[in-house]
Amino acid sequence: MIANDPGTSSLPTSLSATVFSSVLLVVAYSVADVLVRTNRRRRLMGEAARHDGQRGYVRTLVSVLEPSVVAWTVVPIALLATLQSMVSQGLFTGGNSVDRLSAVTFAGIALLLVRNRLAALASAWGARTDARSAGEKDADASDEDSLRRLDGAGAARFLRSNLRALHAGATVVILVAISILSALAIEIPSNDAIESLAARYFLLEAAIVLLVVVTAYFLSLGHGAGPAIVAVACLVIGIAEYFVILFRNSAITFSDLHALGTAAEVSSGYTFTLTDDVAVAATYAMVAYVLAGYLVPWAPARRDVPWWRRRCATNLAAGAVACAATLALVLVPNYRTAFGVNISYWDSVASYKQYGFLPSFVMGVREAQIRRPADYRESRAKRLEKSYAAKFDAQNNTDARKAAEQQFAQAKPTVIAVMNESFSDMSVFEDIKAAGYDGPQYLKYGLTDSLQQGALDVSVRGGGTCNSEFEFLTGISMGFVPANVFPYQTYSLGRVDNLARQFKALGYKTTALHPNLGTNWNRNMAYRELGFDRFLDIDSFPRDAPTLHAGVRDSVTYDKVLDLVEKGDGPQFILDVTMQNHGGYNLRNTPADILTGYNVEGAGNNDDLNEYLSVIGASDEDLRAFVERLRNIGKPVVLVFFGDHQPGISPAYNDASYPGEEEPGHSAHTYQTRYVIWANYDVAGRDQFAADATVSASNLGATLMNAIGAPLSRYQKAELFSTTVVPQVSSLGYQAPDGTWHAMSDAQGSQEKDLADLRTMFYYEFGSRV
Repeated sequence: MIANDPGTSSLPTSLSATVFSSVLLVVAYSVADVLVRTNRRRRLMGEAARHDGQRGYVRTLVSVLEPSVVAWTVVPIALLATLQSMVSQGLFTGGNSVDRLSAVTFAGIALLLVRNRLAALASAWGARTDARSAGEKDADASDEDSLRRLDGAGAARFLRSNLRALHAGATVVILVAISILSALAIEIPSNDAIESLAARYFLLEAAIVLLVVVTAYFLSLGHGAGPAIVAVACLVIGIAEYFVILFRNSAITFSDLHALGTAAEVSSGYTFTLTDDVAVAATYAMVAYVLAGYLVPWAPARRDVPWWRRRCATNLAAGAVACAATLALVLVPNYRTAFGVNISYWDSVASYKQYGFLPSFVMGVREAQIRRPADYRESRAKRLEKSYAAKFDAQNNTDARKAAEQQFAQAKPTVIAVMNESFSDMSVFEDIKAAGYDGPQYLKYGLTDSLQQGALDVSVRGGGTCNSEFEFLTGISMGFVPANVFPYQTYSLGRVDNLARQFKALGYKTTALHPNLGTNWNRNMAYRELGFDRFLDIDSFPRDAPTLHAGVRDSVTYDKVLDLVEKGDGPQFILDVTMQNHGGYNLRNTPADILTGYNVEGAGNNDDLNEYLSVIGASDEDLRAFVERLRNIGKPVVLVFFGDHQPGISPAYNDASYPGEEEPGHSAHTYQTRYVIWANYDVAGRDQFAADATVSASNLGATLMNAIGAPLSRYQKAELFSTTVVPQVSSLGYQAPDGTWHAMSDAQGSQEKDLADLRTMFYYEFGSRV
């Protein structure tokens, strides 16, 4: 592996010179090559060339043009230009690896420029060999001089007699080299533990890449275009994985492919910086790209038959076989039992580093389907749900509950749900609390008249907002959904019960709003399937709406909500998904008057932390103003406010504050936000004194309905009762009654049975309907 040297020197200047030199080299060589070969052909034409004039000269010039030569140099030049642009903007934090990359790329361009001349020489040699065996003499006069110099030597005779075999051997070597280099291009940008990556996992990854490269080789009819595309794609994957880990602190999963549009929409909130590892990976990919340029098919013996016509069927058949082999390697073996790939989904980054990107990714894809429980029967699922619901009713058949139900039926309050982007309480980490930070003050200590508040256990961290939203609306725990799946992107939700459809059945108008593009997380489709009457996206907000950090201010969305409530003529259910606090937190655009100055030693980046804490403080103040306006709005209103996930910067503080803890309990600190349920009227049967309780995002909706006396579905009742035996279920695993977290596979005895019951009800309510 290439070692990294420190230092940056005058990178922008040297890169600019390299880009200019590369373009100049391509232009100069192309012009000179075309002119030389045009004049050579004109000389061979003899007398005819002297009579066809200038027009004939142009025809000859056009006939010898080889666009493929220039085309092969486009990618290297584009790479250099992109790198130069990022370096000039201060977006490269590495050292001399850029100098190596530019040198390799420039050399690669030079080699690609002469590839056709070398290929022509080899083809002429091959044609001469075939012609000799048939008693023909077919080589170009222009190539005879070059070949004659090699005649007579023993090595030349060996090469001539074994040229076809040598071509096949060289092709195999190049394809294997491209595969290894491409696998390195995937791993190096994000895997700082690549030197400890077990050989069997890297070989598995390289084997997958090799089969893809071979498939591309045959589908491009024995030329290098297909393998070159694969090499570039591997580099793109490696860089994408680096950025996803950097910004979200989780690895790329299959569902992320569905979310490419969302990623593009929110990308403006991040600063993309490159490192030495990215430059090293690009160097490997560039070598693979140049090698691909030297993959050429064996010249046919019959010059009158175009190579693509003669080899099309053979190559396509071989490509189909290679594609089938690729699918077999990906789909047939059980990666967990056959290769020992055992992903920890609460720390996917560590797993991807341990097992390699492609083995981990493939395993994630294999496990993304919802599996029907082995003993599942719909009748049994209904009986279980009915039994759990009956136990809930027995526990809650109280005068207070009846009074709340009666009050709700009469008042039908408007219900507002605010899912606040990245809102959490970072004081859960001891190091941050020791620095003097005590969380969002109004949410924690100002809402003393709330119905209920506390910690909220969620299934995502640093991203994946839509999954917290999904859990809240549907009551379906992501702990039972295949790992790293985004239901909004993956499933059809038209038959899934949820709060929007539930309130609609009670006569409510339902509205969702989000100050970003409607396609973000596929919300424009998901909200329609969930039954919302309307969706107000960024086009429903003023173009000059005030912004903070990453988007429209929370207060602007609250103004929109208040406008809906004030102008509405009946009860409403309104979902407000904010945008202001979205990552990343290195934008350095926070106004000085709200910027905090906490200094946490030994973990994380204080500038990033303070940028995050500042916008959370602004959200807390906007919440204060929102609640005060709701107090005096003149209509009964219920507010549930919660954060969707912690920021991607939290794991560093978690590791520093709680070293040595076992998983998944250790990661549980980073999968927790806060929530509050509040009403602007006294809810019957409750004392309005901020009862504190930890709930999960998947039962927050049922907890809300229960708190205000709203009708509960049978599943919601079963869900609430289940918390008495299994308090929390999330993508991390499950929480036992003693508060400890465990992986699902570790459940034993009664806990195993309780989880099996919950999984059966989950499949009935969700798995069987999507």
